[in-house]
Amino acid sequence: MNIFLTYIITLVLSLGLASNATAQTAGNANVSSVQKANVSTRWTADTLYLSFALSETIAEGSSNYAVWTMPRIANAKGDTLSLCNAVFRGKRNRQYVERERYFSTKGNDRKARSLNSTTRSTAQSASHEVMFGDTVRYAMALTRERYPWLWQNTATLNVNREKEGCCSTEDLATATIALLRYVPPFVPKLNAVADNTGKAGELEKNNPLLCPYSQYRPYTKDRILRKEKGALYVHFELDKAVLRHDYRGNSATLDRIVDITRQIMADSTSNVRVIQIIGLASVEGAVKHNEQLAGARGEALKRYIQKHIKVDDSMFDVANGGEAWTELRSQIEDLQFDGRDEMLSIIDTESNVNLRERKLKTLRGGKPYSFLREKVLADQRNSGYLRIYYDYVPDTAAATINRATELINSSSYDEALTLLNTVKNDRRAYNALGVALYMTGNRTEGMEYIRRAADDGNAEAQDNLRQWEAIKKAQQ
Repeated sequence: MNIFLTYIITLVLSLGLASNATAQTAGNANVSSVQKANVSTRWTADTLYLSFALSETIAEGSSNYAVWTMPRIANAKGDTLSLCNAVFRGKRNRQYVERERYFSTKGNDRKARSLNSTTRSTAQSASHEVMFGDTVRYAMALTRERYPWLWQNTATLNVNREKEGCCSTEDLATATIALLRYVPPFVPKLNAVADNTGKAGELEKNNPLLCPYSQYRPYTKDRILRKEKGALYVHFELDKAVLRHDYRGNSATLDRIVDITRQIMADSTSNVRVIQIIGLASVEGAVKHNEQLAGARGEALKRYIQKHIKVDDSMFDVANGGEAWTELRSQIEDLQFDGRDEMLSIIDTESNVNLRERKLKTLRGGKPYSFLREKVLADQRNSGYLRIYYDYVPDTAAATINRATELINSSSYDEALTLLNTVKNDRRAYNALGVALYMTGNRTEGMEYIRRAADDGNAEAQDNLRQWEAIKKAQQ
């Protein structure tokens, strides 16, 4: 997922920095004052982009003076980064310094010293040297790799200041320009919403006999039904096609079939498309008789459903599976008993089903067949496989929300917001709508939608809200 980042920058400009009272020491009315710094900061995960400007105004009578400014970034733990210093000079101070430097370059150090109007050597220079009233601009990129402490604790951007005269240097008040604090990015969670499959989709979660219609396929004799998990089976007595409600757990199975079918048919968003019934009989007895029995059992289950629910014949796919040889072979293969391999060979090589049955019965004196009759064949005396296939009204709202989610993840926030406004009354859209609003600048309304989604039980929105509250707390 393409992650989007919102960096929250806390920038506190000191009040009153332009006031002479703040910048002056007692008894010095002619000392200059530092001006508003116009600090700009932009954080990324690994770089702080910092820019600011410094200016010193001259007070009346300060032409003979200079003010040295030394900006630095520091935190309470003692980490410090000194930035390029600057000197702001009065008109006369600048003239004195220029004359001293002139004679110094001519090799007349004696004359230079006699003209010295500062406590500093004339050879000492600042990174920036300007006149009072001019502006010195700073712009830098500070990396997390080199200055990791900037990302760990709140730091201050300070300006240490010194007034330089003809005979002395005097410390002026330190100006705090800004507080610098990195807050981890707000990275909202935003996942695709589930398609609303109606009642059928809801029931399918706990009833695997339900399948979307796209998975439907007609019965063929090579299908191993027992391997297809989730189908329901209704059992019949030996050699009978009468469906008994009280036989071998039929009651619970039949009630479940009727209840599920009724719920789907009552739901406006989903439909029963096919009720597939495959009638089966065990391999015991004559083939023709068993085929008739299997067909009758399938029809018996169909009639039972229609007796309790109004379902058109067109909704049923009733197939006659006849003798369940495919099922029997699969079951034998999964078991371990004497004669197993011989039985599999007989089933695979003997094409005459009546002769095949006799060979199985007489194999090893009939002992393997007796085992089958006890453990396997009884379960084949049923109406067989039953599964319900459904479809549903297309969930266009889900498609819209998920398309908008893709747009948000690709930073196309305005386009996403346009789509989401068409489904804004769908609760599934609240989290995505909140994120889109937030990223397009409407943070208050955006967080309100995220809160609504969280209150509605949306897990991603709940995580987003917790993250946001943690960020707000960190800002305080």
